[in-house]
Amino acid sequence: MRIKYAFILAISLFLFLGCGAEKKEGLIPGVELTGDPLYDALLLAVASNPPCTVLTDSNTSSAVDLSDGFDSICSWTTAVATFTVPSSGEYEITGFTGRQTLSAYRCNSSYFTFHAQLNQASTVLYTTRDSATQTVTVNLTAGTTYSLYGSGLVNSSDYQCSGVRPSSSVSPYRMNIRKK
Repeated sequence: MRIKYAFILAISLFLFLGCGAEKKEGLIPGVELTGDPLYDALLLAVASNPPCTVLTDSNTSSAVDLSDGFDSICSWTTAVATFTVPSSGEYEITGFTGRQTLSAYRCNSSYFTFHAQLNQASTVLYTTRDSATQTVTVNLTAGTTYSLYGSGLVNSSDYQCSGVRPSSSVSPYRMNIRKK
């Protein structure tokens, strides 16, 4: 039993000394950690999850802006955004599905997955149906038009529970596009 505790102590000491606070940068380039656990957690959460450009029916031609090499797009709708990239090359794409919930009083809720997809003409380059929360690398070409849209929302008026139409709430999909 003592050997077990000695082994755990040795491993803990090794990890403690090996993972010291000397290195404050490197997790996210340009983000320096302070040593305050709460502040550092907040800083890392904000830095790793940048704000979204919200795609709506009224901004479909301007929602995606890759002029600085990165954009994060979120949407609660099935609006289609069209865009071009400023320079050809490899882009990392990470998508996260959204969720639609239909609910009514005294009824079980129904859940639907809300997907995001990136196309070049009729060719699917990325979809959360195949690779949700995974990062893929695709080659995008300057001057080519790409489209980004959501799919999978249902019309709540097509559903009823005990004669009542359910209410619908939607959490958005998210797609991050970054030039490598």
